[in-house]
Amino acid sequence: MRNKILYIRTENLNFFYRINKELTRLNIKFVVLNVRDKLPNLPSVILTTSEEIHRFKNSYEKLKILTYSYEENFQHYVLKVLAAYKIEYKDYYSELMFSIDPGTKQIGIAIFLDDLFLISHTIYDKKEFIEFINDKVGCFQKDTPFLMKLEFKFGSGVLPLTIELLKEVYDSFGSRKNMKLSLIDESKSSKTKIKDKKKRVRTTHEVSALILALRNGIEINQSNYSKIFKKIKLQESNYNKDYKKNLVEFDESIVDLKELIGKILNNEISLSHSSKILYGNITD
Repeated sequence: MRNKILYIRTENLNFFYRINKELTRLNIKFVVLNVRDKLPNLPSVILTTSEEIHRFKNSYEKLKILTYSYEENFQHYVLKVLAAYKIEYKDYYSELMFSIDPGTKQIGIAIFLDDLFLISHTIYDKKEFIEFINDKVGCFQKDTPFLMKLEFKFGSGVLPLTIELLKEVYDSFGSRKNMKLSLIDESKSSKTKIKDKKKRVRTTHEVSALILALRNGIEINQSNYSKIFKKIKLQESNYNKDYKKNLVEFDESIVDLKELIGKILNNEISLSHSSKILYGNITD
């Protein structure tokens, strides 16, 4: 159930005002149902409050009810609504991927949920970085009965900052067995300009983060973590040479990168499928 119209059915004016405002800001289509209106016949996602869930009895087979309670973080609820609309309504999601373009003044982040694009974001103060990551992981990990798979791709253009941010992520999630960290070559990632009328990406760093998400790099794990960063600090120039040699070659000239990114933003194609196209493993 991807990219379907959402329905709002509530008599709670406060909830209606808040969710209406957020959906409009996110350019998400929705239909307002009055309490006396007939429920849709096709499988649909209905937004309402936990106090009103009793009104949907005997309707659960065809409808997915996404309820909000006042004990819940409202922005987390909005993220779950966005996921239901852009990706698919699921009780649980299994994988979060963060692609990160560290810059001296801005940090661009593209987030993928279960292999499909969710949101992009720009951070202007590096102190907010790990708080942002923890918040998004916490949103989808909460109430999930298993540990989600986490993947982080870091651009290596500003190595001192990359090291700092990567260490924060490793300190927060390094104990997870289902986590993957990679260093990604940033070559030419900032040269692609995307005009996104729907404002799903706002800054150059967010576009760069999207491009980095498509690329392979050098994996960092518990066995090589200390060794790699010691080598970076002591022999940065030599490390860069070794790093380039170990990269899997990609050829972004074989595809229309702007067109590919457009399909990613529209959720017409998954990240893994896009990456295979970029690396020449498949043609469409």
